[in-house]
Amino acid sequence: MAGPFRVPRLFTLLVCFQILLQLVPAASVALSQFPDTDVVIISNNDLDPSNPNRASALYLTHRFSCAEAAIACAQLQETLLPPPQSTGLTVTNPSAALTSERHGAAISASQQIWIAGTDAAYCSVFTPSYQYTDHYSSSTADSVNFDDRLPVLCTNSAPLTRSNVTSDISRQIDLPTSSAGILTGFRDKFTWRFLGIKYANPPIGAARFQPPVPLIVERDTARSALAYGPACAQPPDPDNGHEWYDVEDCLQLNVYSPVVISGSAGDGSAPKLPVMFFIHGGALNTGDSGPIPFNMTTSGYVGPSISNIFDGTNMVSYNGVVLVTINYRLNAFGWFNASNAALKDALLALHWVQDNIEAFGGDPTKVLIFGESAGGTMTRYLLGTNPEYTDGLFNAAVLESDFSISNPFYSPELALDTSLTLAKGLGCASNSSTVFNETMAICVRDLPTEEIVAASYDLGISWDIVVDGNYVLADIATSIRDGDYARVPTIWSTNECEYCFFLPASIPANASPSAFPNNLMDFFNETQAQAIMDVSGGADTLYPYEVAPSEDGISGAVLQLAQLMTDWYLHCPMLYLSSLATNTSNPGNNYKVMFAVGLGSTITANPRTCVGQVCHADELYWVFATAETDNLYQPLTASEVATTQEVNKRWTSLAWTGNPNYEGAVVEWPPYTGDNEVIINATATETIQSYRVAQCDFIESRLGLVFGDQ
Repeated sequence: MAGPFRVPRLFTLLVCFQILLQLVPAASVALSQFPDTDVVIISNNDLDPSNPNRASALYLTHRFSCAEAAIACAQLQETLLPPPQSTGLTVTNPSAALTSERHGAAISASQQIWIAGTDAAYCSVFTPSYQYTDHYSSSTADSVNFDDRLPVLCTNSAPLTRSNVTSDISRQIDLPTSSAGILTGFRDKFTWRFLGIKYANPPIGAARFQPPVPLIVERDTARSALAYGPACAQPPDPDNGHEWYDVEDCLQLNVYSPVVISGSAGDGSAPKLPVMFFIHGGALNTGDSGPIPFNMTTSGYVGPSISNIFDGTNMVSYNGVVLVTINYRLNAFGWFNASNAALKDALLALHWVQDNIEAFGGDPTKVLIFGESAGGTMTRYLLGTNPEYTDGLFNAAVLESDFSISNPFYSPELALDTSLTLAKGLGCASNSSTVFNETMAICVRDLPTEEIVAASYDLGISWDIVVDGNYVLADIATSIRDGDYARVPTIWSTNECEYCFFLPASIPANASPSAFPNNLMDFFNETQAQAIMDVSGGADTLYPYEVAPSEDGISGAVLQLAQLMTDWYLHCPMLYLSSLATNTSNPGNNYKVMFAVGLGSTITANPRTCVGQVCHADELYWVFATAETDNLYQPLTASEVATTQEVNKRWTSLAWTGNPNYEGAVVEWPPYTGDNEVIINATATETIQSYRVAQCDFIESRLGLVFGDQ
């Protein structure tokens, strides 16, 4: 950094370090690899990539003398922070972060802190009351002695993470945890990062398809957390860069936090940060919590690239949260033989959070679960899990784009029929077999990973949760009616034209009006299709495909078909469930949100019918603020920055307080009651509307919404 944040050359730093070692008594200086202190990354990160003054610093919470402070910073490969001036971390910025409960420090405005001195003074003293001094006199009441022991502010020279740039992992730290050993992580400009942490034993061999077994690690076991782990075994898909993956030892998670509780002792005065526990999408068949290769966005071909939409560096630093992203078993490995193994993976990861998240400054009593697409489905599955298994694991939820009726709760019989289909495809059952049995299960279990992945893919099998009578007692609608589920504050969100991404290539983007009626039978039975035609066509109908205007080269008929399918698969089922929860067992705790603005994601690139539309997954760059780190859509417009800030505030506010209405919000989000959906608009504002209620009433009454197959 330029100006007051210029870091001395390494040679100068080492010389100063050696001089200090000679001047300071050995007994008073910690000479371990890292200073014995908790470390908080404070910043003025406003999520605006165009702001040249975004900067950060390291706040060492434990107390050091002036000389020890310099050594502590050097152990972290940094120097004492220069006095704040007019750029970067100005006087106001660190003060706001240090005194706020939302960034892991929450110290008094009068707390004195060592920073770098000016002129001949070796140290200065900074206080969050916007003052600092480098004058020391024994005759003054507020004099400070170089031997006084104070917390410390160091520079943070780590660069911002970039998806297409190899991570700089040189600024490392060792973090003792409760049950995960001593993890070696690193930091970037805004966040501590601990990647690829295994939370379960390898689910291989006899453990394949079985419930996960927690990985037991001795407290003093050193473990690297410097790189993402492998993606779970899966076939090619946009969610994984269209590549095959064959690893089953993949049950790991990633933690991003502004805080590490790395000191041997602390006063426990700093508030703990809420935890946001994210589950990736991919139709329960594909996906990963880390980087994926891609070469296209909804704007077209961009060349070979790497995307990491779920990177936490911006999200956690903006409003002070800890982000955990997980991998869980996919396709047959997560659901074969009615195992619900993938659900149990997520539950085990949540238990890992309970055991270990305090080491990252996290609060195990404030855990928000959220996910997108199949991750939203997994979040619904967790909400509907027998409360005996989820009590105390989470207390808020966000479902983004959950396909509620196409990922239903299966009966055991239907689930085993699905397993029988796979067994037949793999030669483990004869084509005449009608009942799945243990012999078939063992045969499949013993086959190579690649054969199972390929067979499941070739057969087009859809895997879903099973009502097993233990972990899962009923489908989600029944559980909500009965109140037998996790009744927590919940945001149910969808995008304006989710299904624009999923329209088959057989339907031309500029198709004539006949495309609407001609394709209904691909999605509905004859009775349903006729009911739809009864309310479709002209200007006064629910789906005016005959007169709807074209947009960006996409015909009105195609857009109306995509809107119908968005209503059918996503918007109306989520509307129904949020309304059901409000009107039965969880009043006042449900918020229905629709994104009318988005940024095309790298995992749902479909320029043909997503141009100008808000497609499936297009809210992710708002939620994670990672368009910057993926180097897409740069520079963001003022409206796009404002939308990113607003969505982050809403999601993290739900994590902090159980309410998305943060202090200072312009629009009060009302709990959903049936006709007051929150619309996030392209103007970076929200409106409250009765959005597509008539269409959803029609779908519920004439087509029917079924959340469990019996």
